[in-house]
Amino acid sequence: MELLATEGLRGLSIERVAERAGVGKTTIYRRWSTKRALAEAALQALFTEMKSVADVPETGSVRGDLVEAAAVRMRAVSGTQFLLPRLALESESDAAFHRLVNKILVEPTRAPIIEVLRRGVERGELRSDLDLELACDLFVGPFLYRLLVSRGNLTEVARMVAPALDHFLRAAAPEPR
Repeated sequence: MELLATEGLRGLSIERVAERAGVGKTTIYRRWSTKRALAEAALQALFTEMKSVADVPETGSVRGDLVEAAAVRMRAVSGTQFLLPRLALESESDAAFHRLVNKILVEPTRAPIIEVLRRGVERGELRSDLDLELACDLFVGPFLYRLLVSRGNLTEVARMVAPALDHFLRAAAPEPR
């Protein structure tokens, strides 16, 4: 997975994978006939791992839930933080691979956040007319941007969670009555 994260699908080579695994190329080719098949298998393995951390936190508040969701996600992406942006770009011209990237890397991130936001609307913490999909994008977007700008420094991204979240929640708060 690390090679896929650092080199992407285009830069991935069966030779490097075999070298990292300490086996011959034929061992890799016996199991996966192409580097795309190998990448898809790695993404499927990541999907299984991500499903285990995709539980929706319940702390009793939107802020607490989102802080916890961010912490869980940051632990999950450690070492693979460039995987989503790199593979999203590489899947642009390949619809099937794009669907796989979305299923494995995008949807597991979005679903818990949308659920947290939905609960926040139900509890009256967030505006009743909040567009949950757009709110999710507005919440996640700055972290992805900062991750790319800070060259994968998760500590830098973690430092911005609370201030960014406070701005986000002020904007999404219900109008005073």
